[in-house]
Amino acid sequence: MKDFRSLKVLDKFRFVFEKSGVDYKVMRKILQLKLIMDARRVPTAMNNQNKEQNEDSNLFMRSLWGYGFMGLMIMLIMIAPFPLFVKLNFCFGIIMFMVMTIMISDFSSVLLDIKDKNILLTKPINEKTINIAKIIHIFIYLFMIIMSLAGPSLIAGIVKYGLLFGLLFFVELIFIAGFIVFISSLLYCVILHFFDGEKLKDIINYFQIILSITMMIGYQFIGRMFDIFGEDMVFTPKWWTYFIPTAWFSAPFELLIHQNYETYNIILSSLCLLVPLVALIIHMKKIIPYFEKNLLKLNHQKAKNAKYYEMKGRIHKKIAKIFCFDRMENIFFRFTQNMLSNERTLKLKIYPNIAFAAIFPLIIMGRELLDGNSIIETIREMRGEKLYLFAYLTVQMMSSSILMLKTSEKYKGVWIYKILPMKNCTPIHKGAWKAFLVKYHIPVISSVSCLFLSIYGYKIIIDLSLILSNMILINIILFRRSSNELPFSKDFKHVQENSLEIFFLAACICGTLAAIHFFVRNSFYGRIIYLGVIVIINIFLWNKSFENEAVN
Repeated sequence: MKDFRSLKVLDKFRFVFEKSGVDYKVMRKILQLKLIMDARRVPTAMNNQNKEQNEDSNLFMRSLWGYGFMGLMIMLIMIAPFPLFVKLNFCFGIIMFMVMTIMISDFSSVLLDIKDKNILLTKPINEKTINIAKIIHIFIYLFMIIMSLAGPSLIAGIVKYGLLFGLLFFVELIFIAGFIVFISSLLYCVILHFFDGEKLKDIINYFQIILSITMMIGYQFIGRMFDIFGEDMVFTPKWWTYFIPTAWFSAPFELLIHQNYETYNIILSSLCLLVPLVALIIHMKKIIPYFEKNLLKLNHQKAKNAKYYEMKGRIHKKIAKIFCFDRMENIFFRFTQNMLSNERTLKLKIYPNIAFAAIFPLIIMGRELLDGNSIIETIREMRGEKLYLFAYLTVQMMSSSILMLKTSEKYKGVWIYKILPMKNCTPIHKGAWKAFLVKYHIPVISSVSCLFLSIYGYKIIIDLSLILSNMILINIILFRRSSNELPFSKDFKHVQENSLEIFFLAACICGTLAAIHFFVRNSFYGRIIYLGVIVIINIFLWNKSFENEAVN
């Protein structure tokens, strides 16, 4: 059986595990088996690799090369001519964001897995040994990912600042990995306490979505910690700075390398040491036993609320009647709505992007508020500018999500289309496209429009109508350009095959349409003519893009 270098390193600390009551030989064997099995798992970063390439290679190790390339991009920040504290905040921010995202996409299923306990607890194996093996398993992989992302920055920092920087940076990477595992486990423990069964799985799914959105928003605060004076970026401590983990992990460098003994540096450095150590103690003593005990709730099933699903079905029918007049189109509209509502993995892929698109305008306002402006002052400043055109960024962020409409966990059920009494698949495409737009894009653009209407008033109704029409135009083009595949007919690992092309196509189209809107923004008749042209193009493309296609 293959031995791993990480296990050989772990052997050096065998006495620590044995003193804590862990059967080290058994734990090592469990870890060895887990690492072998993980070599066969397809990580998110390698989802676009075909099956022939996957069979005989360790895809996780190959994915590290991709993370290493991202690490080279992060290294550019480290060699930039900015203060060390500024650079480290941005570097640690990107690394933590990337690792937390990977934790959500690749390791949540491992963290919440109870299959190994069902097998191993029937054997004479200490439960503590199983729990520690699980945590170390996740930690090993997270640390390898972190080193791939941070390795180039570590090397650049050693060259520029010396070995002390390298030692401190390496230790803090271990702290970051442990801190991320702790935060994930702690928050999962909270939802495990209140829910069980299918409801628990739904709540976990929503939590993963909220966590990824929170990471996106949290990263916006890093840049607000610094004030720009001429060509210099200066750190300005604010009360909320002490709640930003990147500031904790950056402060010791300022303290030890630059001998900057300001009070805020001492406090932040203390938090860098104390928070991970306290988190480790709490994790080992309280969270692991409680977490593993409550994981069994995943097996509990409760009867579904029949009245809720009956009411939900009636609502879907009423919405479908508004948007679909053809009977078959109406059926596939409701079918798509149900699939989008019930598939957890699909929602996990779609919701973070959609939600971030919805809150992006709030981030614009939030930046002004963080600078000390009141809400009234912020609104007054916004009224003097055409900031409602930022809604095009919301459109851009949402546009590529239409790719997800062809993916599903249950993609093998695609044969159902072939047995339907239909001559072509036009109603399938039309119903699915409308359902996706109505469920995700229309509510988001409507909420953003309401926000800007409350600031600018009804004088921008034409502009908002233009943005909505342009969004529909972009979606029609992307939906038909991405693929002719039927909805929910592909596995998730195929979704990246056209994603980069679609992203740049969406950016080009959205940028062009936004530029035209910008040039005619001050002309009433110019906007009216532009709106009329876009509506005509939409009608034409709607009739041409969904031409009759045989159901293959």
